[in-house]
Amino acid sequence: MTHAIGPAHRDDLAPYLDADQFAFRDNVHKFLGRHATPDYIRTADEEKRFPEEVIRGMADQGYFAVTLPEEYGGIGGYLDMVAMLEVIGYHSVGLSRYWNLNVNMVGGAIARFASAEIKAELLPRLAEGRIFFAFALSENGAGSDAASLRMTARADGGDFVLNGTKMWITGALQADYILTACRTDPDAKAHDGITLVLVPRDAPGVSISPIDMLGGHAIRTCEVHFEDVRVPQHRIVGGLHKGWRQLTTVLAKERIALGAMCAGAAQAACDLARTYAVERKQFGRSVTEFQAVSHKLVDMQTAVDAGRLLVYRAARLLTEDKPCGAQSSQAKYFMSDAYVSVATDGLQVMGANGYCTEYAMERHYREAKLFQIFGGTNEIQRNIVAREILR
Repeated sequence: MTHAIGPAHRDDLAPYLDADQFAFRDNVHKFLGRHATPDYIRTADEEKRFPEEVIRGMADQGYFAVTLPEEYGGIGGYLDMVAMLEVIGYHSVGLSRYWNLNVNMVGGAIARFASAEIKAELLPRLAEGRIFFAFALSENGAGSDAASLRMTARADGGDFVLNGTKMWITGALQADYILTACRTDPDAKAHDGITLVLVPRDAPGVSISPIDMLGGHAIRTCEVHFEDVRVPQHRIVGGLHKGWRQLTTVLAKERIALGAMCAGAAQAACDLARTYAVERKQFGRSVTEFQAVSHKLVDMQTAVDAGRLLVYRAARLLTEDKPCGAQSSQAKYFMSDAYVSVATDGLQVMGANGYCTEYAMERHYREAKLFQIFGGTNEIQRNIVAREILR
């Protein structure tokens, strides 16, 4: 068995993808190979600069239309999504994160739950990349226990008045709207009384502060503060007080997407380590001839191959509208754990060169850890699976 460098046509995905989807993967790979070069991605990360040129190019290629309803300019389904996200993640896991929060999470929530007016207003613009979103759920003290969120939206005439602070909000600096989870019924139980509200980023009372983090520098993560922010009540997405039920639908899709982007990024780390090891000579021979190195490379690739199939299994279940809560959690936690392991072992294979910024391995090492935490920690994902298999 041989593995080509890059996300080439893979026989193991033939049960999941058709010829058109494989061709789509190849086109995404070629486009990003030209525009999201290693030097470009490294510079954006080092300068903490939003990769606007590539994002706009991705929009022009139609990537932001994937999974959106056809009547609003959308194309493709969830298997197209994971096929694409894996390739985007291969080139830049940050680019794939930005697509996910815009299209899969906020776009998906609008498509499924928003009013006809909001859909007609926003979804065609999203499909064309003319509008961007952020998703505000987490707060200090309401991370894994998201249902304990305290941010309020108080009805006042025809408006909601929002007060509170959201943490760890990716892409808030570029967002035109922030889909914000608020408590609209303070007397309801924890999982009740939550409503999703579309808040314009430039609304009076909204302030955004980037958070310095270990990784993810090009797509900044932010603290967003809301002080007496007024939003018309018709800007809710879904029913009043029904946000938690809608959030669970959004989060299950997110976990599959996170697994796909981790599969691509982990494959990139495998390829980088393997290429380096083949070319690296010690004691007069390639270091791949040393069993300690070759076994490590084998274990890295095997973990990625296994995790990738978990992702595609969950995506097929989602496509067929079958229950996939446990399977999406398995895909997320296994593949993100594999990404961390691969990045750690890959850096060890490359030694000091893996630790320096000339190579992408140090960025994989920094960015991989995030995926074990956000989108629901991997401990929470295991709890979800345990409830399914132990009931």
